[in-house]
Amino acid sequence: MAEVKSRDEKPLPGIDYSEIHIPDENDIGTGAFLTVFDPKALVKVNPLMSTIVNKPVFQLILSVNAAEYEATVLLGKADDSPADSRKVYKIPKDTDTDKALTFNVVFSDWNITALEMDGTGLKEAIWS
Repeated sequence: MAEVKSRDEKPLPGIDYSEIHIPDENDIGTGAFLTVFDPKALVKVNPLMSTIVNKPVFQLILSVNAAEYEATVLLGKADDSPADSRKVYKIPKDTDTDKALTFNVVFSDWNITALEMDGTGLKEAIWS
């Protein structure tokens, strides 16, 4: 039961770093994906996306749309099949986009269980 942990420095413009942590390599559908956005990144690039892909077995996409105050997360296999889990979260309208922001996607058994921003859980968007 080896742990999987990988960190990418400056993987895309606007991202300071991203890091994947999977506690058990035999259960890649459970873990966390952390992304730290540069200060003012959400003002400059919209939407801002952070991804981790290991074809064909894993992909996670975090898309943050500051104009809509939403973050969308997709989790699944990277084999052209539909995502196993997709969730949309609301970003508080009073978020200080001038500072660096940390987003942490938590997932278990191929289901997205939480999205945290700077350590605080975000609420799922409710569609009417």
